[in-house]
Amino acid sequence: MWEYYDRRAAQGVRGVNHAVEYWTGLGVEVSVADIEAEADELVRALRGLAPARFVEVGAGPGTFTALLPGRGIALDQSDASLRILLAGPAQVPVVRADALSLPIPDQGVERVYATHIYGILGAEDRRALVSEAKRVARELVIVDAGRPAGVPAEHWQNRTLPDGSSWRIHRRHFEGPDLAAEVDGDVLFAGRFYVLIAA
Repeated sequence: MWEYYDRRAAQGVRGVNHAVEYWTGLGVEVSVADIEAEADELVRALRGLAPARFVEVGAGPGTFTALLPGRGIALDQSDASLRILLAGPAQVPVVRADALSLPIPDQGVERVYATHIYGILGAEDRRALVSEAKRVARELVIVDAGRPAGVPAEHWQNRTLPDGSSWRIHRRHFEGPDLAAEVDGDVLFAGRFYVLIAA
């Protein structure tokens, strides 16, 4: 799975058109305007958080990094993604590391952001991520995929990259209250396409 995301990094930051393509591929009727309107609400919710010292895990190419209030570092397992992030607008240091074994001391930051990583992990890895977040910070904030009507809560997806390679990827989609209950947190935003939870 991690090789897939490293190779996909060559496509750069995944914007609204990618989101429309993704949801349409799952049978959801959606427009660019739908995604943009919900993304604007998500951004307002993120920017409404108090500034904090943070680590963003699963930062990828930096889709959310510049939006996160406070000062921190962006962490990802993909060197290719981090190179793209460094070339973008976010002014944060980057670290290539495993989100399930963070190179951060106990309570070394105030907040962990998990941006679109929680929903691609299996159950054991999800528990490890939450445990690591609790070890290094007092708060975990999760940004992940919502669950429009008709989309399964959990399934395997077949994906193809521009180089022609095919990949089988595990994916979960969330209703806000369900994810909040899973991590013993609170819903900050729950839309069709995005959820934002603080625990």
